Amino acid sequence: MRKTYFQSLTSLRVFMILLNLIIVMFYGTIALLTTKYIIQNHIARDFLDEVSYIPHHPMLVFLGSILMFAILSYIIYYRSEHEIVNKKMNIIYNGIEFIVCAMIIYLLYMGYNGIILLVFCDCIYHLKDDKYSKWLLTAMVFVYLFASYDVFSAFVPMTNMQQYMLVYDASIRSMLMIGKNILETCNLLLFIVFIIVYIAQQMQENENITKELSMIHQVNQELRNYAAITEKIGENNERKRLAREIHDTLGHALTGIAAGVDACIAMIDINPAATKKQLQVVSKVVREGIGDVRNSLNKLRPGALEAHGLKGAIEKMIEEFADVSDLEIYLNYQLEQVDFEKTKEDVLFRIIQESITNALRHGGADRIDIDIYQQDDILILKVQDNGVGCKDIQYGFGLKQMSERVAIINGTVMYDGDNGFLTVVKIPIQRGENYGKSIDC
Repeated sequence: MRKTYFQSLTSLRVFMILLNLIIVMFYGTIALLTTKYIIQNHIARDFLDEVSYIPHHPMLVFLGSILMFAILSYIIYYRSEHEIVNKKMNIIYNGIEFIVCAMIIYLLYMGYNGIILLVFCDCIYHLKDDKYSKWLLTAMVFVYLFASYDVFSAFVPMTNMQQYMLVYDASIRSMLMIGKNILETCNLLLFIVFIIVYIAQQMQENENITKELSMIHQVNQELRNYAAITEKIGENNERKRLAREIHDTLGHALTGIAAGVDACIAMIDINPAATKKQLQVVSKVVREGIGDVRNSLNKLRPGALEAHGLKGAIEKMIEEFADVSDLEIYLNYQLEQVDFEKTKEDVLFRIIQESITNALRHGGADRIDIDIYQQDDILILKVQDNGVGCKDIQYGFGLKQMSERVAIINGTVMYDGDNGFLTVVKIPIQRGENYGKSIDC
């Protein structure tokens, strides 16, 4: 379809070039032959009395206009055969075409300005997608409207081409006027057809773009649905895995503890020594169960926390976000002497991760400042971005999860969307306690 479109425009341009060549030769020939006719019939004095200014040499008009048109045709042909990618060069070529076109019109005494339509068509053919083309085309429309003898002769002295036709008798003059009108009308019709084909193709391209955008929207919707389904499947699989972990660890331990306690209740009055041994066995089962539960929970922690600790994990996460986006993330970590329990580390890490994701996805931010410090017995985390913010904060899944995580460790969280988006988390900590070790049950 697009190939046929360009072939149609190319064919129309070729017809316009041939027709304009005929018109230029028509006007040049009138100037040349009429001058010869005036000389042969000794009516030069009468002719000069009728014209306001001395005309150019007829050979200059005839050969000059044809030479200028040959240059214009070559430029059009060269641009068709050699695709010019550089936009500035395209503008320069159009400027040259415009100058040559103006010279042809001037040589023909402003009697024919339809050649501007040819240059106009060549411009939109090559610059139809360029943002500067509208200015050049506007200038050409302006020139076309004012490039006439009546307007131009008020500023530049010149002969009227109509005076050449008035030399002949009525029958010849009528034939010349009819030929002139037919040629110029054909040129205008070719121009109109060219514009119709061009506009029709633009409308078709816009329709195709609309269809493609609709298809892209549909594909995106299907991908979102697929992602939602995948997330649900992942959640279900995670639930099943957690259920198996609880069944295999905590469930097994509690079952053994219950059986051991029941045995102790039955033996405590009969055989205290055996009861003591049984309680030792129960104690061992309890400790093993605690160890199994701790191991299961550790498997849920981010791998970066296990490998690098809280600060190292945050720095690694910041580096990963910086590698895949234009975000500038600045970390101010002032907890060098503080050691957390693993639950609090997990919460802080996940909140920072969610805040960065929200700033990138929803806020359109390019800078995030993260501050982590201790004030008295309160650990404070601030995450501030320079995104669009949100005056009416809606608690979606991410913000709800962050609030729930903080509530688990008896902390508070506050959101402010007036100037970018600010998340402030406050978590109580205890002095003098080593939180690097998990708390035993």
